[in-house]
Amino acid sequence: MIAGDSPRWPDLLHALWRTAFAAGSTKVFAKELYLGLLELPHVRGVLGARIGPGGDVLVVRWADHDHGVTSGPAGLAEDVAPWVARSARLATRDVGQAKVAVLGVDELSSFAPGLGARVRDVGGTAVVAASFRAAAGDNALMLLGLAQTPADDEVAGALGQVADVVIAADDRIADQALLDNRLAADAVLAEVSLRLARSLDVEETLRAVVRMVVPALADGAAVHVHRDGALVQIATAHVDARRERLLNDHLLNGRWAGVTSKDHDENLPQPSLLPDDVGLELMTSAVLRARGRVLGVLTFFHRAGVRRTPTREFVRDIAARAALAIGNATLYGERRAEVEELQLHLLPSVLPELDGIEVATGYNVGGHLLDVGGDFYGVVRQPDGRFTALIGDVCGRGAAAAAVTGLARHTVETILEVGGQPDDAVRLLNAKMLRNKVGKFLTMATVTFGSAGPEGLPIRSLTAGHPPPMIVRRDGRVEETTCRGQLVGVVASPSLTLVDDVLRPGDCVVLFTDGLIEARDGAGAFFGDTDLETTLAALHDLPLPEMAAALVAGDGRYVVDDDAAVLLLRYRGPRVLDVVLPADQAPAAALAAVRSLGGSGVPDELTAPPSGGDVAVTVDGDGSWTRIEIRGGGRTWWEVL
Repeated sequence: MIAGDSPRWPDLLHALWRTAFAAGSTKVFAKELYLGLLELPHVRGVLGARIGPGGDVLVVRWADHDHGVTSGPAGLAEDVAPWVARSARLATRDVGQAKVAVLGVDELSSFAPGLGARVRDVGGTAVVAASFRAAAGDNALMLLGLAQTPADDEVAGALGQVADVVIAADDRIADQALLDNRLAADAVLAEVSLRLARSLDVEETLRAVVRMVVPALADGAAVHVHRDGALVQIATAHVDARRERLLNDHLLNGRWAGVTSKDHDENLPQPSLLPDDVGLELMTSAVLRARGRVLGVLTFFHRAGVRRTPTREFVRDIAARAALAIGNATLYGERRAEVEELQLHLLPSVLPELDGIEVATGYNVGGHLLDVGGDFYGVVRQPDGRFTALIGDVCGRGAAAAAVTGLARHTVETILEVGGQPDDAVRLLNAKMLRNKVGKFLTMATVTFGSAGPEGLPIRSLTAGHPPPMIVRRDGRVEETTCRGQLVGVVASPSLTLVDDVLRPGDCVVLFTDGLIEARDGAGAFFGDTDLETTLAALHDLPLPEMAAALVAGDGRYVVDDDAAVLLLRYRGPRVLDVVLPADQAPAAALAAVRSLGGSGVPDELTAPPSGGDVAVTVDGDGSWTRIEIRGGGRTWWEVL
């Protein structure tokens, strides 16, 4: 009796079973197992090995009384290899789930001399070896070096029991790993789905996707998307940040397999053909396909020998979701481009040039909307020399709103072009909408500019349910005009109250739609309620195009997520100089014109005007506000004094 003669063996076996069902890997109870086997009578050495499906020795451990348990000692894998090659021809018998062989050390040395020498070195004269299956298609070997040949079956029985423990532990660990991988895959899929659903920026989302799968489910990843007939690399990731640039460079330069080989089992990773310096020998890829179109390729990379690889179904699933998001974003982009193009067709392509008036516009198309909005603006010359600026907003979106927008703008502009008054045009439009039962209403504001005189430029403002025009004075003060009126297309008489004001050089009229004042900041406050007047005052010295761009962008502090239009008109005053001169004469001529206005604070010289060749010089304004503009060589230089 060998195992039975050891009073600790039943206790040890019980402890092994308990540990096996709590361990996260067989490494956890390896020391306990090997040292326990060494306590059996006559056992001098213990060998354990895991052998791959191709016969490669993957893991080896050795234990003896002098050195304890050692993982992967030098040369042991090579010593075990001959045993693996010969094992199929050895005489064995079945003990539980294991095949057990018993042989003397001389016989062992005849085909595995290195292993025989190790057994002899610890005082062994015979070996008992058990071979059994392990997880993932591997095999396991447990070999005991004994000081004497066993006289009965107890040692074989003990090894059979050990095999049962290891097999059960391996199966449970493999099942747990499979469950963990599935949970990780499900979590990644859920997060990917959320990200893809939240964003229409496909490239940013795909970069986030590869970051999520690495290192959770892969050691590296890459996404390529078809663009202009070629595969364009969008994102890469590597579990080792120091190697990520290497991976990116290798992929960009084509140093990888690229596409899945036709003769490769698609359910298994294939060789990546990447250079060794990135340490990613295998890859799994899937085509990004949506609505019958091939959009790109998603590739996961793995280190050789790593068992944690995503299933083919997972790769296909994540690829399908990414492809659908790409397709949706592409369709969204195409639809949005169509909306923007149609929106622009509802606006004037060119505004008239006006003597003494600088004009600028800005327009923001609602970022999340795919229907045409109803915002519009225009500037109309009238037969008597006046001109009228108008802005409006039709309720709702889509084709119906676009139709009413066209009706409103062209009706009002046509009436103004033949000499009609803005209030008459609004009343006629109101009657037409009610008569035709349009079913929508709109708001509108106009400002009519008269002829300049000694007191300045007279203007007359009108609003019909629209935010009143604002005047930004040349010193930065902001005034809201007091005109009032009701919505167009709702009641028989919109009750319009017109208001007269006077502009002086440097004053600016600001017309806008409610999409601007309804922009919100991070705290939810409206632009129009809290900050519009302050912002206009801060921007009043800017060139009008810059001022318009800043406004429709919410001045960088408010989110303008609805359609918003602005129309700005600045009175520059009478022109006191308009000449073409050699560039070196321009500054002196401009300053002389400014001094002729009698203003104070005229500088001794101008800085950095265009140089070389002839330039056009204009000076507008009065003694309190003057604008100098010098144009030449493709550059425009200006200064306000």
